[in-house]
This record gives sequence, C-alpha cells and structure tokens, in this order.
Amino acid sequence: MIFSLFAPTIDTVKLILDDKDIPMDKQSDGTFICSVDNISDGDHRYKFQISKKSWILSTSIDIIDPYTTKYDREKHTGIITIKDGKKYEEEFKWQYDHIKLPENNDLIFYELYVADFSHNRQFSGVIDQLDYLSDLGMNGIELMPIMGIEEKEPDWGYLPCHFFCLKSSYGSINDLKLLVDKCHQRKIRVFLDGVFNHSDKKCSLALIDKDYWYYKGKHHPEDPFWWGPEFNYEFEDKQLNIKPAYYKGKHHPEDPFWWGPEFNYEFEDKQLNIKPAVKFMSDVVKYWIGEFHLDGIRFDAAKQMDNYDILGHLDSVARSVRRSQPFFSQAEYILERKDLLKENGGPVDACWSTSFHEGLRGALALVKERMDTLGNLGTLKYSFSSKNFVNYLSNHDNERLLFDIGKKDSDAFTRMKTAIILLFTSVGIPMIRQGEELGEDRKLGNYQVQRTCFPMPWDLLKEDFNIRLFNTFKHLIKLRHVNKSLREEPLNYFYEDNQNRIIAYSRGKNLVVIVSFNQMAQIKYIIGNFPQNGIWIDYITNEQVSVDDVNNLTLDLLPFDSRLYIKQT
Repeated sequence: MIFSLFAPTIDTVKLILDDKDIPMDKQSDGTFICSVDNISDGDHRYKFQISKKSWILSTSIDIIDPYTTKYDREKHTGIITIKDGKKYEEEFKWQYDHIKLPENNDLIFYELYVADFSHNRQFSGVIDQLDYLSDLGMNGIELMPIMGIEEKEPDWGYLPCHFFCLKSSYGSINDLKLLVDKCHQRKIRVFLDGVFNHSDKKCSLALIDKDYWYYKGKHHPEDPFWWGPEFNYEFEDKQLNIKPAYYKGKHHPEDPFWWGPEFNYEFEDKQLNIKPAVKFMSDVVKYWIGEFHLDGIRFDAAKQMDNYDILGHLDSVARSVRRSQPFFSQAEYILERKDLLKENGGPVDACWSTSFHEGLRGALALVKERMDTLGNLGTLKYSFSSKNFVNYLSNHDNERLLFDIGKKDSDAFTRMKTAIILLFTSVGIPMIRQGEELGEDRKLGNYQVQRTCFPMPWDLLKEDFNIRLFNTFKHLIKLRHVNKSLREEPLNYFYEDNQNRIIAYSRGKNLVVIVSFNQMAQIKYIIGNFPQNGIWIDYITNEQVSVDDVNNLTLDLLPFDSRLYIKQT
C-alpha cells in the first residue's frame, strides 16, 4: 500500500499509521512516498508529521492528508479502510443515471442547508423529504457546503478544511450518493456550493506551506471590507537589499472579516512547472463532480477569487467528468456582472443577482438604504429582464423578505404575492431559500458565528396566512413549468408610469404581469397598450377581466399590488 504527500518545500515527512512512525522518501517532483505492507483489513487512522528547517530552528507538526476522503475530527487523523492490502471504498450502484435531467433553462433551485432541513440533520433525512420537494415543483437542489470542516454544527460550511471529505455529521459517502441518485430518480438535479476562494487556516495545505498555495491575505481591491493596501514590513528584496512596502491585501488572520487564507491561483512553481493551487482545486472538482454525479457548481465568493481564468478552468474540469447530462455553473459576485456569463465570453453560465433581491427589499419592504438605488424602477426593470441571472427573494447571506416586511397581515401577503409573481415571471432562473415557501420569518442572523439551529418550521402551515403563501408559491412554480413563454420568451415592457411606480410587461403574447410599487392604492387605474384586447384570466384568483378595443385595462390596485393575467383562448 503506497502513501504519498505532495510537499515540495518540506524537508522531511513521516507517516504515522496507527501510532507507528514510517519515514517517507522525497521524490524529484516534491512528493513524499512510502510503501507499507501487511496492513490488516479494517479502518486505520493515519497522519503525516512534517518537518521544515528555518535559519533559526526546526519545526515539526502533524497534518491530515489533504486528499483523505474520511477523517476523525476529534483525533485529527485521516481514516483509510483496507481490504486485501488495498484501499477500500464501499461499492455503490447507481440506478438512475439513465434518466434525462432538466435543461438549465428549466431549473428552479431550492437552497438547502442539510442540518436545518433534515429531521435528523443528515442526508438520509433529506431523502425522506424528496417527495415534498418534488411535489412543490423543485428540480434543482443547491446544497450549501458539504465539505469537511473543523467547526461543529450548526455551521454553514463556508470555511472548508478537508476538501475531499464530507461533513462528518451528514453521513457517509454512500449516503450522499444515494441522495443524488434518489434526486435523479425524481428528475431533480443536485448542485455543489463550492468554496474555492479560501480555506480554514487549519487546512493541511496552509500548515504545509501557506505561501505555496495561498496569497498573503485578501487580494481583491474591491472587497467591501478591504480598506486599502497594507504596508508589508516583512518582505525584503534581497537583490536590492531593501524592504519596500505593500502586502498583496489584508494579512492579519484575526481580522473579523478575514475568512481564511485565500488560494493563489496565479503562483507557478517554475521548477516543477505547476500551479499548485490550480492543480489541487482541479483535483477537488474532479472528485466531487465525478464521484457523486453532481450536476453543477456554485462558485462562492467569485469576486474575492478575482480570477476569471480559474473559474473557466474549473468549469471545464467539471464538465469533462459530467458529459452525459446538462451541467450548470453559477457565480456569487456582488454586484453581479454580465461579463462573467458564457454568452458574453465569460467563464460561467449564470451569476447570482443581488440587484433582484436588494431591489425588491427596497421596493416592497421599504428598506431605506435600497430604495433610492437598487429599489428604483430602472434597476428593477434591469433585474427582471436580465438573462442568465439566478434570482431570489433571499439567500443564506441575508434576512428573508417577510422578515424585512415585518408583519403578517393582508398588506404583507399582497407584498409577498407581488414578490413571488416577479420571481417566477422574470427572465432569470428562480431560487427559493428553504422555508421561504412556508412563510419563515424568524431573524436568522447574517454571520455563521451567530447561528443556532433553525429546523424547518412545518407548523407554520397550520396558519391561514402561511397556507395562502405556500399555495401561491406552488401555483407560480407550476406555471413556470407549464408555460414555455416564461422560459423561452424575452420580457417586453409595454407600460411604465414612473410617477406612480407602476410597470407592466408581457412574456410572449398571452401572459401579462402588472406591478405597482406605490404605497398608495390606485382606483380605476388604466393600463394602456395591452398586447391583445378581449378576455384575460387572473391566474391567482381565476377572475376574468376585459381589455377594451383600444387595448386599455381599467383596474383597482392596492399598495404594492400585482396581477398576473393569462389570455383566454
């Protein structure tokens, strides 16, 4: 059995296998290897002890194998299972790989945090709820990060430490495979939320040699918490015998907005002719997409990565191991940028739309700091009509829209109904955050350190307000699936009243949406320039309205009201 560790800047390495020390030999490519014979069948704990000399002293530390697929968080070791002298992985038989999965343009995402969604906080509990998600109309599950972490649950997982491991509390490798297979049985695609910008400072790569795989600190000058270039009083130009000035970015690991060391995808080891961070993360992506048959990636913190080339490279790597089914890549970049999109020569299929979410907060929840900028009609029109954006009312990084509205009454329902109609009739791909469809309105907090467990609030469906909200979600999701114009036709604005903050648009010839962002009711209001005259049906209430011969519709609108009309044929 061969054990190996790539550590080109390290002097000596020992394998510690079940408390037995075994020296390793360094190869010309920087890899340490050793061969161990006669290992008994079963689970074995192992780690590496690395030693590196400095000009003052030598240091030795124990690290977990960066490529281990199982680990013991308490004992800080990797776990390897041996059978007949070889590494053993329990076999899994995929049963539903043959099923054709939904195309990208047909997707409706459900952002899911396993520890809160599942009744037992594991993958098996998610499987138990797949019929619920299928009945709701979901065909895409966006799993919040599932890679191995050092912290205990509840933790969202945005500080990965063990990149080839599952979160130990979620279940086994085959539990995740079974979840994916059961999703595919129901024509639900499963997506990896990939944190490739940074890692926990306890990640083995950071312990081996942080400067080999990572930047010194934050490196994106537009990061919202980056004050400006910081003087680097450590770096010395030995050729000129001077110490000049700046770090690449933030460098203090205790900075409250410093997530962890950021991977340096630019650095190249010219002696070995490799980019170590690129090589490692390519292996990570190949493993997750190939081993678990995942259907796409969300690139977390793409702005902080500040590297379109690596996004495009990892996208290509993922597609190379998932050729038989549709694949979808998306980036979190605040604010969203259209030059990220493949249709504009960028690296990914889609970008999360902060403008859509924040615009609705300003327009419907009257969040003051958003009303004059993202909440203005021009920005709203842009976000509703833009292709290849993932739209959402809220995601894990912000409070829910219903919480921002701050009440549960008829006015709140009207605002939420308007938001739901906009979510599912806009051009972008819609996403629901788990619990949103139930009317979840608890304050969740924006930072992981403030989190407690928030199980799915199923009891909300005992309340009339929440039942109406749930049915509205379900009704609009069904329309999105059955009405091709919502997935294929462009959005056409045919009416706009800036003074009263009222707009109307069509998707194809037979579907019209009217929205009022006005805080005052509008009585006997006339919408002109309707696409067709005649009888139209209110999709929510099933009531009929008549558009006159000059294509005008007269109606009453409550504050923040909306209508969705389907042409009677």
